[in-house]
Amino acid sequence: MNHTFRALAERDFRLYFFGQALSLVGTWVQQVAMSWITYRVTGSAFMLGLIAFSGQIPNLVLAPVGGLLADRLDRRKLLVATQLVAMVVAAWLGYVSYTHGFSAWVLVIASLVLGISSAVEMPTRQAFILQTIHDRSHATNAIALNSLTFNGARVVGPAVAGAVLALVGETACFAVNAVSYIAALYTLLVMRPRALEAHRQRGSLREALEYAWHFQPARWLLITVAAASFCVAPMMTFMPVYAKDIFHGGPNTLGMLMGASGLGAVLAGVYLANRTTVIGLGARIGSGCLVIGVVSLAFSYNPFFPVALPILVVSGASTIIVITASNMVLQHLVPEHLRGRVMALFTMSFLGMLPLSSLVAGGLAHVAGVQLVFVVAGVGAIAVGRAFSRQLPHLHEMARPVMAEKGLLP
Repeated sequence: MNHTFRALAERDFRLYFFGQALSLVGTWVQQVAMSWITYRVTGSAFMLGLIAFSGQIPNLVLAPVGGLLADRLDRRKLLVATQLVAMVVAAWLGYVSYTHGFSAWVLVIASLVLGISSAVEMPTRQAFILQTIHDRSHATNAIALNSLTFNGARVVGPAVAGAVLALVGETACFAVNAVSYIAALYTLLVMRPRALEAHRQRGSLREALEYAWHFQPARWLLITVAAASFCVAPMMTFMPVYAKDIFHGGPNTLGMLMGASGLGAVLAGVYLANRTTVIGLGARIGSGCLVIGVVSLAFSYNPFFPVALPILVVSGASTIIVITASNMVLQHLVPEHLRGRVMALFTMSFLGMLPLSSLVAGGLAHVAGVQLVFVVAGVGAIAVGRAFSRQLPHLHEMARPVMAEKGLLP
């Protein structure tokens, strides 16, 4: 097995990897279509922000519930349930599109339902990954490949969405997504994940909060992910505005912009997948925040489409370095019995900040324009990177005993 994909030697992870890859391509096809339809129907940057808020706010409010369920119930069954909900929503949106019944509030309701499902799915998915691994030496690679799956779909999905929107129409995008869930459901049902200890069914969210608060490496990872997510959210929320009003394009332009960001994310995912240890990732996290800030400033007032593409490649790569590297380090530090709940906190930090950012950015864009939003976000990301980098030596010292106990130090 190629070094980059060594975790695919594991049957259960291999099933999980390919099933999720197909499903996530469909998800991105639908997401691009919804984004385009929202701006076509409303013509409002604020509505883009509101609909993004509706889909993301459940991850801030309900992710703790998802984490508790992930630590108390069968994680595979939870994932099957969330995939079924998402499939039904995709089929409903396809029907609404076919009957030309779209309105802003239809899109808000669909986003809200998908967000509630995601609030259970995301912490469960993060906690479930290591259950598909029977050889612990593959754990680091599996977490990186999971990120690569998601971000590979970010490249393929928008490109497919642009082609489907242009050649077939909006309804087909939702049909593609509904069908794609069949692969995810099949692979989840046929795998045999590693069993967990009975004591995982005990405990409360307070236990995870106390762990994250008192163990500073976990606390700073969560804070940094939250701040970086808040600053990077406008890159996706306002892509339809740049595609239509600044670069004077259509669905294909939007697909290329989002695909460029996805390409950078894939490159970062490949880099992380080739690492055999989490040692040294802290420095990459701090540097990644600084790069996010610089590219946000560079993108803000850029009027040239060809220049925007490489900027978005760098933005996508630096974002995944921060998010996935933080995930890798946190997964190696957290005790097994707290995994679901701590990954719920990670979900809140990563996805839960997106709705707040979308709403704030939507309001600011409505008043001052989208370019200023990118300037403010860039300055914020640079500040986050500097703060994390200053704390890094102290965090290394606190994490060292845990890493040594788990045999992760050279």
